[in-house]
Amino acid sequence: KPKYHLLCHAKLWIQRYGILSNSHVETEESINAEIRSSLEHTNRQAPSKDLAYRYASAEGLRFVAQGGV
Repeated sequence: KPKYHLLCHAKLWIQRYGILSNSHVETEESINAEIRSSLEHTNRQAPSKDLAYRYASAEGLRFVAQGGV
C-alpha cells in the first residue's frame, strides 16, 4: 500500500541525505506478497504456469492501458 504522505517530505530528505539507494526493496517485498497471494488461488498442479499467465495478463493490460498499440 503506497504511503503518499511520504512524498511531501521527499524533497527535504533528498536535500539532506541524497538519493535513496535501497528504495527498490519495498517493491520486491510487495511482489513477494503478491506471489504468495496468487499461489493461494491456484490448483497447485502447475503454479509457475499459473503465475506466468497471471503476470503476462497483467502486463498486457498495463500496456494497453498506457496507450500501447
